[in-house]
Amino acid sequence: MKQYFFDRQLQRLERDGNDDLMLIMEFGADAYSTRELSQLLRHIVAQKQTAERWYHRLFLLGFSVSFWIAASFLAAASEASQLSLILLTLVPISLLSVLFGHFYLSRRYPAHRDIHLVASIIEQELDRRKKDASIF
Repeated sequence: MKQYFFDRQLQRLERDGNDDLMLIMEFGADAYSTRELSQLLRHIVAQKQTAERWYHRLFLLGFSVSFWIAASFLAAASEASQLSLILLTLVPISLLSVLFGHFYLSRRYPAHRDIHLVASIIEQELDRRKKDASIF
């Protein structure tokens, strides 16, 4: 049992140690080479665009709830009760999809909240290095 706990802790430390975005937020970008910082910045921008695209899709799915409710009322008003029930069941399905999608995206892109901060840290470090290089 102790070995299992030790192995899990070691895996967690290794995973956290390999998380460049978290390390940059905590310790800064000084320890990285310019090439690594440029690659990280490109990776961050691509990850940010992908995450924003998925969050936008989730927003549209959540917004569709109002459409399902309105369509259900219209179907009920036109005495199409079966269609009204089908449209009404789409409401919790959509809400649950949004909830699970948001949970999945927060696990898949954990640094999305702080991605603007990390990108600005990297950009500032790259600008500082550019200025230092232009002095010589």
